[in-house]
Amino acid sequence: MNNLIKIGLVNLVTFIWGALPVNANDIAINSDNFKLDGKEANFVKYKGEASILLNGASATVNDISLTNGTIEYDVAFTEKRNFTGVKFRQQDSNNAEEFYIRPHQSGNPDANQYTPVFNGLAAWQLYHKGFAGKVSYNFDDWNHVKIIIAGTHGEIYINDMEKPAFKIEEFLRPIENGAISFYSARANAYIANVSIVKDDEPKTLSPKPQSNKSSESNKLTNYVSKWQVSNSFSKNEIGKVAKISPKQLAKMNWQSLNVDSYGVLNMARVQSVDKTNNTAFAKFSIDSDNAQIKALHFGYSDAVRVYVNNTPIYAGNNGFLSRDYRYLGTIGLFDTIYLPLKAGKNEISFAVSEQFGGWGVMAKFDNCDGIQPCINK
Repeated sequence: MNNLIKIGLVNLVTFIWGALPVNANDIAINSDNFKLDGKEANFVKYKGEASILLNGASATVNDISLTNGTIEYDVAFTEKRNFTGVKFRQQDSNNAEEFYIRPHQSGNPDANQYTPVFNGLAAWQLYHKGFAGKVSYNFDDWNHVKIIIAGTHGEIYINDMEKPAFKIEEFLRPIENGAISFYSARANAYIANVSIVKDDEPKTLSPKPQSNKSSESNKLTNYVSKWQVSNSFSKNEIGKVAKISPKQLAKMNWQSLNVDSYGVLNMARVQSVDKTNNTAFAKFSIDSDNAQIKALHFGYSDAVRVYVNNTPIYAGNNGFLSRDYRYLGTIGLFDTIYLPLKAGKNEISFAVSEQFGGWGVMAKFDNCDGIQPCINK
C-alpha cells in the first residue's frame, strides 16, 4: 500500500508540474537572482513582501533573458513625481523596449507609457498616441503589473487583469532576445512578486490585433518615407550660418533610414547624441516638374532648421517646456512650410537637435503632383 501511495504521489506531482508552463519562474527576491546598480538599491521587506527598494537605480534579473512571454510584478510608490518601470528585450544599457509608470500622472491618459529606446534615447515625444493607458494607482500600496510580449505586439495590464490598460499594436524595436531589468528614476519604488514566463505564443486575454495590409499601405500616403541621416555634430556649427555649404554636407557621413509604420523618422535608430554633438541632418531629394511652391506638413523633436537647396527657410523649437510649463514637446503634423522648389532636383534638409524625450522628424505632402518620385512608394 505504501508503495502504491508513493507511486500515486509521484504521478500527481508529475501531472501538476507538466500542467505548468515549462518556463514559469517565480523569481525569489535576493542577490542570487538580481543585480542591483545605482544610487539607492536594497533588498528590504515592504508591506509584508520581500522587495527591492529602488531610487535612481535598477535591478537586472540574473541569467534570464526573454524574447516572448509574460512579465508580472508588484510595484509600490508614493504620489511623488517619478518614472518606474521595466526594460525588456534589453540588448545593453542603451537599447531596449521599455514600459514605465508615472505616479504623478495617476488617472490621466499618460499615466504610463511604452517607448522603444535606441542608442540611449527614449522616444516618448515621438510615440505618444496609443502607447499609454489611463490608470488610477494605489499609492503606498501594491499595484500589480502584467506585460504580455508576443512578437510584434503586446498588452499592458495594471491592477485590472481582465482588461488591458492599453495594447501595444507594434513594438518598434527588432524582435530580439534580451535581458530584463526594473528601475525607479527619481523616488522610492518597491518591486516584489516577480514572475517571468517564456512563451513564444503567450496567451493574451484579448484578441490579437488583425493587420489590414490595405489600410496600412494607405496610412503613409504622401509621407516622406526615405531619408538620409548624417553623423551628429554641435548645433553651434550651423547656429549663425545663413546658408549651409555643399562642402560641409559632403564631409558628413550619411546613412539611409526609412520611416516606421507611424511615419516617424526616429533618428536614434542610426545615431546617438551627447552634450556636445546633439544635432544631425535628415535630408531627402525630389525632382520638380517646374518651379513651384509646394506645401509640406511636418513635425520635429526637439529643435529644427529647414533648408531648401542649402538655403534656410524655417527655424523652430518644439522642446519640452519650450512653449509653456505644461508643454510636452510631442510631435505630429502640426506645422506647414511652403517649399520654393526649382525645376529639376531639389534637396530638402532638416537639421534636427535633440535634448531628451525623442529625436526625430516626420513630413507629408498633400499630394505628389508635379514631383518625383512619389515619396510614399
